Amino acid sequence: MLLFYSKQSKSIRGANVIYRRVLSQVDKPAIYEVFNLEKTFKTTFSLLVLHMWLCLCRLKAEGKDGVELGQYLYEIYNHDVELRVSKAGVNLLLMKWMKELEKVFYGNIVAYDAALLPEAAKEELTEVIWR
Repeated sequence: MLLFYSKQSKSIRGANVIYRRVLSQVDKPAIYEVFNLEKTFKTTFSLLVLHMWLCLCRLKAEGKDGVELGQYLYEIYNHDVELRVSKAGVNLLLMKWMKELEKVFYGNIVAYDAALLPEAAKEELTEVIWR
C-alpha cells in the first residue's frame, strides 16, 4: 500500500491521466471535421504527436519533475502506439514500424521546437504542422 503513494507511482498515475486527456482530444470527431481530415492511422498518429509535443513542452517548462513526468508520459504513449500499430494489422513488421514511428515522433518534435524559435518565420509552425 505504501508504494501507491511513492513519487514514481503518483507520477505514473498522473502521466496516465494526461495521456487519456491527450487521447480524448485526438479521438474527437470535431478535429477531423473542422480540418477536413480523413481518419487514418497516419492522420491520427500525426495529431497524437502534435498533442504529445504540446504536453511535453509544457512539462519541460516545469523543470526536473516535469521532465520526469514527461518520460512516463512518453512510455505510455509508446506502449499505446505499439497497440495501435498492432491493431492496424502490422504485426510482422511491428519493430520496424515502431522504429520508424519513433523517428517521425522525434523529427516532428525537433521541427515544432525549431518553428517556435524567435528567428523562425511566422508561418513556419503552420507549415511544419501541415506537412
